[in-house]
Amino acid sequence: MKFRYDINALRALAVTAVVLFHYKVGFFGGYVGVDVFFVISGYLMTTIIMGRLDKGKFSIWDFYYDRAKRIVPGLLGMCFILLAAGYFLLEPVTYQYLGSTSIAALLFFSNFRFWEATTYFDPQSDTKWLLHTWSLSVEWQFYLIYPIIIMALHKFDKSRRHIVPILWSMAFLSLLLCIWCSKAEPASAFYLLPQRAWELLAGGIVALQFKNGERKYSWILLASGLLFIGISIAFYDKTMAWPYYWALLPTIGTCLVIAANRPDTTAFKNPLVQTVGKWSYSIYLWHWPIAVAATYFDFRATPLKFAFACEIAILAAILAAGGFLLSLAKKLSTRELAKERMPGLLWGGSALALSVGFAIIVTINDGLVHRRPDGERQLGVYRRAVADWAYPSRCEGMDLAGNLRPCQLGSPDNPGMLFIGDSFAMQIFSHFAEHAKTHQNSSITFLATHECPPLAGVRITVDRFHCTGFFEKALHFAETGNFKRIVLVSNWIAYFSPASMEVCFLDGDACRWKSEPTWYFQHFDAALAGLRLRLLEFRKRGIEIVIVSTTPHGDWDVPKELLKRQFWEADTKDIEYIDREEFERRSAPVKDRLISLAAAIGGKFVDPLDFLCFDNRCPTIDENGVPYFRDRVHFRAAAVRTSRFQFLDEVAGVGNQFSAIPAASKINP
Repeated sequence: MKFRYDINALRALAVTAVVLFHYKVGFFGGYVGVDVFFVISGYLMTTIIMGRLDKGKFSIWDFYYDRAKRIVPGLLGMCFILLAAGYFLLEPVTYQYLGSTSIAALLFFSNFRFWEATTYFDPQSDTKWLLHTWSLSVEWQFYLIYPIIIMALHKFDKSRRHIVPILWSMAFLSLLLCIWCSKAEPASAFYLLPQRAWELLAGGIVALQFKNGERKYSWILLASGLLFIGISIAFYDKTMAWPYYWALLPTIGTCLVIAANRPDTTAFKNPLVQTVGKWSYSIYLWHWPIAVAATYFDFRATPLKFAFACEIAILAAILAAGGFLLSLAKKLSTRELAKERMPGLLWGGSALALSVGFAIIVTINDGLVHRRPDGERQLGVYRRAVADWAYPSRCEGMDLAGNLRPCQLGSPDNPGMLFIGDSFAMQIFSHFAEHAKTHQNSSITFLATHECPPLAGVRITVDRFHCTGFFEKALHFAETGNFKRIVLVSNWIAYFSPASMEVCFLDGDACRWKSEPTWYFQHFDAALAGLRLRLLEFRKRGIEIVIVSTTPHGDWDVPKELLKRQFWEADTKDIEYIDREEFERRSAPVKDRLISLAAAIGGKFVDPLDFLCFDNRCPTIDENGVPYFRDRVHFRAAAVRTSRFQFLDEVAGVGNQFSAIPAASKINP
């Protein structure tokens, strides 16, 4: 098919948006670049398939070979280089994860791998070296199925009268599934082909129904399409459910630009634009591992502009080296050999098998743990730490029907304590489970779910654990129960920061967020005012209210960082404690408001820092080098059962008294 400068320019726009989004230099909606790529792929594949079918020259094996020739070499090279470099640089846990995800990426099921890994304690996205390969897996799965469908339709409908309506029907059903799953099962809506197929099919529909050879209304179509894509990139952010209805705008925009059929536009022919478009696949492949490396090697601690410049420089260097090696390979290979398909298949298949085999070895051998003499012991310490969690999964959040799943300790017949909160409430469960063994008459109930602050009037932007409605149901449970004390426990500061998009504030049916501090804290104060009124109703009934502030935590995953430093044989002193003064500075805007809330309702405020920190330091590792934490923010169950957490007895009222309410900090937002 004829090369189109406009489509190549769309590639350049899409990959630029994605890179800027991942490198955190604005463009909060840059993730829509992937949706642009999907539409382009659907258009090109349909054009290629139908063009060959019309000429009677279509071979499904040729089609698969061409797609593999385009996608596999770059992906294979990236995975191999990462595995080779990881042997020297990555500690066993990260290296094992890289090995397992390399298998998934090279065999094109990584979208399923990352879809399944959506539980709360799975590695966060910025530590997954091959996360971006999910979209390649979606496209490859589409390539496997789509030509078979088109061949069947072409065979039984030579006139093509029904092909386009069938594609429209398939796209519409996929869109409906996508919209439903975006709320009910957001991970599946994001990662899986059935929910994403409508974007690829949209490109196919343009190829068949909107060729626009006469270029009618082309400038209007072009301007509208670019406007739609531009609005998506500039104004979308991660507070929006995705793909949902929102993905229609960039998808339709891309369809309009392609349908405009204006490849002769001067801006599209710009050499820089065309170069970025031609290299878009390689840029996409390598930009994300560079971003992960910046996080893994703590490069993101440097000033943002400098870090961004370095990331771009490294990306350019990798692409330049790749281009040089590619040109060298073309010179070394003979023309006769290049014409033969079988040698290429043999070499490619062998390289793929070796890379997958190497990845399997890395995966099944615990990330080649014996690369360091003491590696097995260090890995054992890590694994015991991350597995040390006592809260029963059967008690998490709500069931599929939306019913609460309380965890009861002791006798439910006695007036007792009710803990409401998120995973920070879960982490203290082990302390009271131990207490209940020797105090049969005590009654303690937990209502907790991950990533869900105990506050009405807000919504989690990416609600992976169905937080919506949980706190309202928890309050109703408290109103109808026989409780003498209600304790609210949460990682408050993680949610309520102007720079964070963790929560948005409800405004009618909409949910809004702004990073401007004055606006943000006005809305936060309004939400707290609503909570104050609800808690006052409990106080009127003589129920005691306790608000527990955030337990101290740093910016690093303690067990993982310790394992990493040990693998590098590097100093660990700077991760062995948290600076209390710095933590207080960051938490002061939220903490002061919680102190005021507790005082306003005649409740109690308890600050764990008063008990877990000494000499302005909050230790993260014990004297034997064993982490107190199981990840970045949560204490291990074993640590919570120690005397350091004895203050929790006072929180629950099983001690003699509460700690005094501290004075509000002088640091204000």
